[in-house]
Amino acid sequence: LISKMHLSLHKKAYRDILLIANGHEVYKNDLSKFVQNIHHIDIYSDDEHYLNSLDSFKNYIKNKNLIDREAKVIYASGLEGKKDIQQYIENNFDVFGIPLTQFDDISNLNKINNTLLKDKIKIPEISDTFNYKSLSKSYNSSGGIGVGNNIFSSNVYFQKFIPGKTFSISFIASNSNPVILGFNQLFVVENNTNYPFLHAGGMIIDFDQPYRGYMLDWIRTISKHYSLTGYISIDFKIFSNNLEILDINPRLSGSYRLYTRKYKNLMFNHMKPGGMLDIKSNDYFSYIILYAKNDLVVDKRISSIKDVSDTPNIGQVIKKDMPIMTLNIRANNQHNLYKEIKRRIISAMKIIDCYNTQLDYEQY
Repeated sequence: LISKMHLSLHKKAYRDILLIANGHEVYKNDLSKFVQNIHHIDIYSDDEHYLNSLDSFKNYIKNKNLIDREAKVIYASGLEGKKDIQQYIENNFDVFGIPLTQFDDISNLNKINNTLLKDKIKIPEISDTFNYKSLSKSYNSSGGIGVGNNIFSSNVYFQKFIPGKTFSISFIASNSNPVILGFNQLFVVENNTNYPFLHAGGMIIDFDQPYRGYMLDWIRTISKHYSLTGYISIDFKIFSNNLEILDINPRLSGSYRLYTRKYKNLMFNHMKPGGMLDIKSNDYFSYIILYAKNDLVVDKRISSIKDVSDTPNIGQVIKKDMPIMTLNIRANNQHNLYKEIKRRIISAMKIIDCYNTQLDYEQY
Protein backbone atom coordinates (compact mmCIF):
# COMPACT_ATOMS: atom_id res chain seq x y z
CA LEU A 1 0.00 0.00 0.00
CA ILE A 2 2.75 2.44 0.96
CA SER A 3 4.62 1.91 -2.30
CA LYS A 4 1.38 2.51 -4.26
CA MET A 5 0.80 5.79 -2.42
CA HIS A 6 4.39 6.75 -3.02
CA LEU A 7 3.95 6.15 -6.74
CA SER A 8 0.74 8.18 -6.98
CA LEU A 9 2.46 11.20 -5.40
CA HIS A 10 5.19 11.01 -8.00
CA LYS A 11 2.68 10.97 -10.84
CA LYS A 12 1.39 14.43 -9.91
CA ALA A 13 3.40 17.19 -11.56
CA TYR A 14 2.78 19.79 -8.81
CA ARG A 15 2.55 19.51 -5.04
CA ASP A 16 0.67 22.70 -4.06
CA ILE A 17 -1.41 25.09 -6.17
CA LEU A 18 -3.34 28.09 -4.88
CA LEU A 19 -6.37 28.66 -7.13
CA ILE A 20 -8.13 32.04 -6.89
CA ALA A 21 -11.39 31.96 -8.85
CA ASN A 22 -15.06 32.86 -8.55
CA GLY A 23 -16.83 29.62 -9.46
CA HIS A 24 -13.73 27.46 -8.97
CA GLU A 25 -15.11 23.95 -9.50
CA VAL A 26 -14.32 23.53 -13.21
CA TYR A 27 -10.69 24.65 -12.73
CA LYS A 28 -10.22 22.53 -9.62
CA ASN A 29 -11.51 19.41 -11.40
CA ASP A 30 -8.95 19.85 -14.17
CA LEU A 31 -6.09 20.67 -11.80
CA SER A 32 -6.77 17.58 -9.70
CA LYS A 33 -5.42 15.40 -12.50
CA PHE A 34 -1.86 16.62 -11.94
CA VAL A 35 -1.80 18.57 -8.65
CA GLN A 36 -1.51 16.90 -5.27
CA ASN A 37 -2.93 19.70 -3.05
CA ILE A 38 -5.28 22.37 -4.42
CA HIS A 39 -6.04 25.29 -2.10
CA HIS A 40 -8.81 27.49 -3.45
CA ILE A 41 -10.28 30.87 -2.61
CA ASP A 42 -13.67 31.57 -4.15
CA ILE A 43 -15.50 34.71 -2.98
CA TYR A 44 -18.82 33.14 -3.98
CA SER A 45 -18.41 30.18 -1.66
CA ASP A 46 -15.94 31.20 1.09
CA ASP A 47 -17.40 32.76 4.23
CA GLU A 48 -14.02 33.72 5.64
CA HIS A 49 -13.46 36.58 3.16
CA TYR A 50 -9.78 35.86 2.68
CA LEU A 51 -9.52 38.49 -0.05
CA ASN A 52 -11.09 41.33 1.96
CA SER A 53 -7.70 42.71 2.96
CA LEU A 54 -4.02 41.97 2.56
CA ASP A 55 -3.84 40.97 6.24
CA SER A 56 -6.59 38.36 5.95
CA PHE A 57 -4.94 37.00 2.80
CA LYS A 58 -1.55 36.81 4.55
CA ASN A 59 -3.17 34.92 7.42
CA TYR A 60 -4.63 32.43 4.97
CA ILE A 61 -1.19 31.92 3.36
CA LYS A 62 0.46 31.54 6.77
CA ASN A 63 -2.12 29.07 8.09
CA LYS A 64 -1.71 26.91 5.00
CA ASN A 65 2.09 27.34 5.05
CA LEU A 66 1.98 28.05 1.31
CA ILE A 67 5.20 30.05 1.00
CA ASP A 68 7.32 27.34 2.60
CA ARG A 69 5.51 24.74 0.50
CA GLU A 70 6.47 26.73 -2.63
CA ALA A 71 2.90 26.79 -3.88
CA LYS A 72 2.26 28.07 -7.40
CA VAL A 73 -0.70 30.36 -8.14
CA ILE A 74 -3.42 30.05 -10.78
CA TYR A 75 -5.69 33.05 -11.12
CA ALA A 76 -9.08 33.51 -12.76
CA SER A 77 -10.97 36.20 -10.81
CA GLY A 78 -11.52 37.73 -7.38
CA LEU A 79 -8.57 40.16 -7.14
CA GLU A 80 -10.09 43.01 -9.15
CA GLY A 81 -8.87 46.28 -7.62
CA LYS A 82 -6.84 44.50 -4.90
CA LYS A 83 -3.45 45.81 -5.96
CA ASP A 84 -1.78 45.13 -2.60
CA ILE A 85 -2.72 41.43 -2.71
CA GLN A 86 -1.69 41.20 -6.38
CA GLN A 87 1.72 42.68 -5.55
CA TYR A 88 2.16 40.39 -2.53
CA ILE A 89 1.43 37.35 -4.71
CA GLU A 90 3.87 38.54 -7.38
CA ASN A 91 6.59 39.03 -4.76
CA ASN A 92 6.13 35.66 -3.08
CA PHE A 93 4.81 33.14 -5.62
CA ASP A 94 5.22 31.89 -9.16
CA VAL A 95 2.05 32.76 -11.08
CA PHE A 96 1.01 30.85 -14.20
CA GLY A 97 -0.04 33.06 -17.12
CA ILE A 98 0.27 36.85 -17.20
CA PRO A 99 1.85 38.56 -14.14
CA LEU A 100 -1.03 39.96 -12.04
CA THR A 101 0.57 43.40 -11.91
CA GLN A 102 0.35 43.64 -15.72
CA PHE A 103 -3.40 43.05 -15.87
CA ASP A 104 -4.32 46.73 -15.70
CA ASP A 105 -2.02 47.70 -18.55
CA ILE A 106 -3.42 44.96 -20.78
CA SER A 107 -7.11 45.03 -19.88
CA ASN A 108 -7.58 48.80 -19.44
CA LEU A 109 -8.61 49.92 -22.93
CA ASN A 110 -7.78 53.53 -21.94
CA LYS A 111 -4.13 52.51 -22.07
CA ILE A 112 -4.18 50.66 -25.38
CA ASN A 113 -1.47 51.67 -27.83
CA ASN A 114 -3.09 53.39 -30.83
CA THR A 115 -0.83 51.50 -33.22
CA LEU A 116 -2.77 48.34 -32.27
CA LEU A 117 -6.03 49.80 -33.59
CA LYS A 118 -5.95 49.09 -37.32
CA ASP A 119 -7.65 47.01 -40.02
CA LYS A 120 -11.21 47.37 -38.76
CA ILE A 121 -10.17 46.95 -35.10
CA LYS A 122 -11.61 49.76 -32.95
CA ILE A 123 -12.47 50.43 -29.33
CA PRO A 124 -15.66 52.21 -28.23
CA GLU A 125 -15.17 55.88 -27.41
CA ILE A 126 -14.17 56.38 -23.79
CA SER A 127 -14.65 59.50 -21.67
CA ASP A 128 -14.60 60.63 -18.05
CA THR A 129 -18.05 62.18 -18.26
CA PHE A 130 -21.43 60.56 -18.67
CA ASN A 131 -23.84 61.02 -21.56
CA TYR A 132 -26.97 59.08 -22.44
CA LYS A 133 -25.12 56.91 -24.98
CA SER A 134 -22.58 55.69 -22.41
CA LEU A 135 -22.12 52.72 -20.11
CA SER A 136 -20.33 53.14 -16.82
CA LYS A 137 -17.50 50.66 -16.26
CA SER A 138 -15.48 50.30 -13.10
CA TYR A 139 -11.75 50.02 -13.64
CA ASN A 140 -11.69 46.58 -12.05
CA SER A 141 -14.89 45.05 -13.36
CA SER A 142 -15.27 41.30 -13.87
CA GLY A 143 -18.25 39.29 -15.06
CA GLY A 144 -20.27 42.39 -15.85
CA ILE A 145 -20.63 43.34 -12.18
CA GLY A 146 -18.96 46.74 -12.58
CA VAL A 147 -20.77 47.59 -15.81
CA GLY A 148 -24.01 49.51 -16.15
CA ASN A 149 -25.54 52.81 -15.19
CA ASN A 150 -23.52 53.94 -12.18
CA ILE A 151 -22.93 57.62 -12.92
CA PHE A 152 -21.86 58.74 -9.44
CA SER A 153 -18.91 56.55 -8.49
CA SER A 154 -15.41 57.98 -8.71
CA ASN A 155 -13.99 54.61 -9.78
CA VAL A 156 -15.66 54.49 -13.20
CA TYR A 157 -15.09 55.58 -16.75
CA PHE A 158 -17.71 55.82 -19.49
CA GLN A 159 -17.65 53.74 -22.63
CA LYS A 160 -19.91 54.44 -25.58
CA PHE A 161 -22.67 51.84 -25.67
CA ILE A 162 -22.43 49.58 -28.75
CA PRO A 163 -25.68 47.79 -29.62
CA GLY A 164 -25.91 44.21 -30.83
CA LYS A 165 -24.67 40.81 -29.82
CA THR A 166 -21.49 40.28 -27.82
CA PHE A 167 -18.94 37.77 -29.08
CA SER A 168 -15.64 36.52 -27.76
CA ILE A 169 -12.63 34.65 -29.04
CA SER A 170 -10.74 32.29 -26.73
CA PHE A 171 -7.14 31.23 -27.33
CA ILE A 172 -3.96 29.97 -25.70
CA ALA A 173 -1.18 32.52 -26.20
CA SER A 174 2.49 31.72 -26.44
CA ASN A 175 4.80 34.26 -28.09
CA SER A 176 3.16 35.39 -31.34
CA ASN A 177 1.73 32.00 -32.27
CA PRO A 178 -1.60 31.68 -30.44
CA VAL A 179 -3.68 28.50 -30.59
CA ILE A 180 -7.28 29.48 -31.35
CA LEU A 181 -9.80 27.53 -29.25
CA GLY A 182 -12.93 29.02 -30.82
CA PHE A 183 -15.45 31.84 -31.10
CA ASN A 184 -18.37 32.30 -28.72
CA GLN A 185 -21.49 34.33 -28.22
CA LEU A 186 -21.91 35.73 -24.71
CA PHE A 187 -25.15 36.21 -22.79
CA VAL A 188 -26.33 38.53 -20.04
CA VAL A 189 -29.07 38.18 -17.43
CA GLU A 190 -32.49 39.44 -18.53
CA ASN A 191 -34.20 42.32 -16.73
CA ASN A 192 -31.76 42.86 -13.87
CA THR A 193 -31.89 46.56 -13.03
CA ASN A 194 -29.02 46.45 -10.50
CA TYR A 195 -26.65 44.62 -12.84
CA PRO A 196 -27.94 45.03 -16.41
CA PHE A 197 -24.80 43.47 -17.92
CA LEU A 198 -24.31 40.58 -15.52
CA HIS A 199 -22.51 37.80 -17.40
CA ALA A 200 -24.83 34.80 -17.70
CA GLY A 201 -22.87 32.40 -19.87
CA GLY A 202 -21.98 31.71 -23.47
CA MET A 203 -22.04 29.22 -26.32
CA ILE A 204 -19.59 28.08 -28.99
CA ILE A 205 -20.58 29.39 -32.43
CA ASP A 206 -19.49 29.02 -36.06
CA PHE A 207 -18.03 32.46 -36.58
CA ASP A 208 -17.45 32.33 -40.32
CA GLN A 209 -18.00 36.02 -40.94
CA PRO A 210 -15.63 38.05 -43.16
CA TYR A 211 -14.35 39.65 -39.94
CA ARG A 212 -12.85 36.38 -38.76
CA GLY A 213 -9.51 36.96 -40.51
CA TYR A 214 -9.14 40.47 -39.07
CA MET A 215 -9.64 39.13 -35.55
CA LEU A 216 -7.18 36.27 -36.03
CA ASP A 217 -4.53 38.71 -37.32
CA TRP A 218 -5.15 41.02 -34.37
CA ILE A 219 -4.80 38.17 -31.86
CA ARG A 220 -1.31 37.49 -33.24
CA THR A 221 -0.42 41.20 -33.09
CA ILE A 222 -1.43 41.74 -29.47
CA SER A 223 -0.01 38.40 -28.30
CA LYS A 224 3.37 39.59 -29.53
CA HIS A 225 2.93 43.20 -28.32
CA TYR A 226 2.03 42.23 -24.75
CA SER A 227 4.01 38.94 -24.62
CA LEU A 228 0.75 37.20 -23.75
CA THR A 229 0.90 33.68 -22.35
CA GLY A 230 -1.75 31.16 -21.31
CA TYR A 231 -5.54 31.28 -21.59
CA ILE A 232 -6.89 34.59 -22.96
CA SER A 233 -10.29 35.75 -24.14
CA ILE A 234 -11.34 38.94 -25.90
CA ASP A 235 -14.93 40.25 -25.97
CA PHE A 236 -16.07 42.23 -28.99
CA LYS A 237 -19.04 43.41 -31.04
CA ILE A 238 -19.53 43.96 -34.76
CA PHE A 239 -20.75 47.50 -35.46
CA SER A 240 -20.61 49.70 -38.58
CA ASN A 241 -18.38 47.15 -40.33
CA ASN A 242 -15.80 47.27 -37.56
CA LEU A 243 -14.77 44.96 -34.71
CA GLU A 244 -15.29 46.95 -31.50
CA ILE A 245 -13.12 45.52 -28.72
CA LEU A 246 -14.96 45.59 -25.37
CA ASP A 247 -12.65 43.67 -23.04
CA ILE A 248 -9.31 41.91 -23.05
CA ASN A 249 -9.25 39.21 -20.34
CA PRO A 250 -5.63 38.06 -19.87
CA ARG A 251 -6.62 35.20 -17.53
CA LEU A 252 -8.81 32.16 -17.14
CA SER A 253 -12.43 33.20 -17.66
CA GLY A 254 -15.93 31.82 -18.11
CA SER A 255 -15.38 30.49 -21.64
CA TYR A 256 -12.87 28.01 -20.17
CA ARG A 257 -15.95 25.95 -19.21
CA LEU A 258 -16.72 25.49 -22.91
CA TYR A 259 -13.27 24.51 -24.05
CA THR A 260 -12.31 22.12 -21.28
CA ARG A 261 -15.12 19.95 -22.64
CA LYS A 262 -13.90 20.29 -26.21
CA TYR A 263 -10.13 19.84 -25.73
CA LYS A 264 -7.92 17.52 -23.71
CA ASN A 265 -5.37 18.97 -21.24
CA LEU A 266 -6.60 22.56 -21.52
CA MET A 267 -5.44 23.53 -18.02
CA PHE A 268 -2.00 22.03 -18.60
CA ASN A 269 -1.75 24.09 -21.81
CA HIS A 270 -2.67 27.24 -19.89
CA MET A 271 0.18 26.53 -17.47
CA LYS A 272 2.67 25.40 -20.11
CA PRO A 273 1.59 26.94 -23.44
CA GLY A 274 3.07 25.86 -26.74
CA GLY A 275 2.04 22.21 -26.78
CA MET A 276 -0.47 20.57 -29.09
CA LEU A 277 -4.13 20.57 -28.10
CA ASP A 278 -6.07 17.41 -28.89
CA ILE A 279 -9.80 17.64 -29.55
CA LYS A 280 -11.89 15.30 -27.41
CA SER A 281 -15.30 16.28 -28.84
CA ASN A 282 -16.67 17.95 -31.96
CA ASP A 283 -19.87 18.88 -30.12
CA TYR A 284 -20.93 22.47 -29.43
CA PHE A 285 -20.98 23.53 -25.79
CA SER A 286 -22.68 26.16 -23.67
CA TYR A 287 -22.80 27.16 -20.03
CA ILE A 288 -25.54 29.25 -18.41
CA ILE A 289 -25.14 30.84 -14.97
CA LEU A 290 -28.40 31.09 -13.05
CA TYR A 291 -28.71 34.03 -10.62
CA ALA A 292 -31.15 34.43 -7.72
CA LYS A 293 -34.03 36.78 -8.51
CA ASN A 294 -34.68 37.19 -4.78
CA ASP A 295 -33.03 35.93 -1.58
CA LEU A 296 -33.67 32.19 -1.47
CA VAL A 297 -33.01 29.03 0.50
CA VAL A 298 -31.92 26.10 -1.67
CA ASP A 299 -34.36 23.19 -1.42
CA LYS A 300 -33.93 19.57 -2.43
CA ARG A 301 -35.79 19.93 -5.75
CA ILE A 302 -32.57 21.49 -7.09
CA SER A 303 -31.00 18.02 -7.24
CA SER A 304 -33.37 17.13 -10.10
CA ILE A 305 -31.48 19.56 -12.39
CA LYS A 306 -28.87 17.45 -14.19
CA ASP A 307 -25.45 18.27 -15.70
CA VAL A 308 -24.66 21.26 -13.52
CA SER A 309 -21.62 22.61 -11.71
CA ASP A 310 -20.99 25.07 -8.85
CA THR A 311 -24.00 23.44 -7.16
CA PRO A 312 -25.08 24.93 -3.81
CA ASN A 313 -25.88 22.85 -0.72
CA ILE A 314 -29.47 22.07 0.28
CA GLY A 315 -30.46 24.65 2.89
CA GLN A 316 -27.88 27.19 1.72
CA VAL A 317 -29.04 30.82 1.66
CA ILE A 318 -28.32 32.63 -1.61
CA LYS A 319 -28.72 36.39 -1.75
CA LYS A 320 -30.51 38.22 -4.57
CA ASP A 321 -28.34 38.66 -7.69
CA MET A 322 -25.79 36.06 -6.57
CA PRO A 323 -25.09 32.96 -8.71
CA ILE A 324 -26.98 29.79 -7.80
CA MET A 325 -25.44 27.22 -10.16
CA THR A 326 -24.19 26.69 -13.70
CA LEU A 327 -25.97 24.64 -16.36
CA ASN A 328 -23.66 22.68 -18.69
CA ILE A 329 -25.21 22.15 -22.12
CA ARG A 330 -24.10 20.40 -25.30
CA ALA A 331 -25.46 19.53 -28.75
CA ASN A 332 -24.15 18.34 -32.11
CA ASN A 333 -24.55 21.70 -33.87
CA GLN A 334 -25.11 25.38 -33.16
CA HIS A 335 -28.83 25.38 -33.97
CA ASN A 336 -29.61 22.40 -31.72
CA LEU A 337 -27.45 23.88 -28.97
CA TYR A 338 -29.58 27.02 -28.93
CA LYS A 339 -32.79 24.99 -28.67
CA GLU A 340 -31.30 22.95 -25.82
CA ILE A 341 -30.19 26.12 -23.98
CA LYS A 342 -33.74 27.47 -24.08
CA ARG A 343 -35.20 24.16 -22.92
CA ARG A 344 -32.76 23.84 -20.00
CA ILE A 345 -33.32 27.42 -18.79
CA ILE A 346 -37.11 27.10 -18.90
CA SER A 347 -37.06 23.81 -16.98
CA ALA A 348 -34.68 25.25 -14.33
CA MET A 349 -36.87 28.34 -13.88
CA LYS A 350 -39.77 26.06 -12.93
CA ILE A 351 -37.70 24.73 -10.02
CA ILE A 352 -35.76 27.76 -8.77
CA ASP A 353 -36.48 31.48 -8.53
CA CYS A 354 -33.83 32.65 -10.99
CA TYR A 355 -33.54 35.28 -13.69
CA ASN A 356 -34.08 34.38 -17.31
CA THR A 357 -31.14 34.75 -19.73
CA GLN A 358 -31.15 37.20 -22.64
CA LEU A 359 -30.04 35.05 -25.54
CA ASP A 360 -30.30 37.45 -28.51
CA TYR A 361 -29.29 34.67 -30.83
CA GLU A 362 -28.71 35.06 -34.55
CA GLN A 363 -28.34 32.25 -37.05
CA TYR A 364 -25.43 32.64 -39.45
